[in-house]
Amino acid sequence: MEIKAIITGDIVRSEQISLDKRDLLIKVLRDIVEDLQKISPMKMEMFRGDSFQIVVECPEASLKIASMIRAGLKSYSPTDAKEVWDARISIGIGTTDYQGDSIVTSDGEAFKLSGRGLDAMEKNRLAVSTCWHDVNEELDAGLAFADDLITGWSVNQAKVIYLSVAQELSQAVIANSIEKSQQNVSKMLTSAKESLLVRFLNRFETIIIKHKEL
Repeated sequence: MEIKAIITGDIVRSEQISLDKRDLLIKVLRDIVEDLQKISPMKMEMFRGDSFQIVVECPEASLKIASMIRAGLKSYSPTDAKEVWDARISIGIGTTDYQGDSIVTSDGEAFKLSGRGLDAMEKNRLAVSTCWHDVNEELDAGLAFADDLITGWSVNQAKVIYLSVAQELSQAVIANSIEKSQQNVSKMLTSAKESLLVRFLNRFETIIIKHKEL
């Protein structure tokens, strides 16, 4: 059976987001997912108002997509928001046995892994559960690092990371886009530890591709 990734997520402290901002939040999330289609084909559905589920056709891209969803949400947080927008995200990688009329009525190994991962979350905001035990063990420490890193990004750090990693723009283009100097952009990317994140995302991609082909 084909291996896919299921991303299940919910907005952090959504009850504190004012009603006039909720429509904007949903639009921003949909726009981010549409923008990330160039990384992998995917389909998203919203449920319960503040939760979402995404079927990612290329599972090796799922961690990059999840990271960039969080970066995108942070970067588009309104300046008058009580706190920076973010999401808890659980990725499940495995088979998808049943494709229903909607994503949330579908079933399979990847769906179960993703849902259980979100239910098991406590203080962390990023989790990956795969159908391979050795992969889960290898990713454990790296995921804790990536989660802590993303959670700590400021709005400006998240913005430059999104433009650099998701949109693959050069520092010069980013600087022009956000009206900052290229030196400032470089400093923000360094403080956000972009190079370490990219190394981990690349390693994740390599591991998943290798196990998919076994």
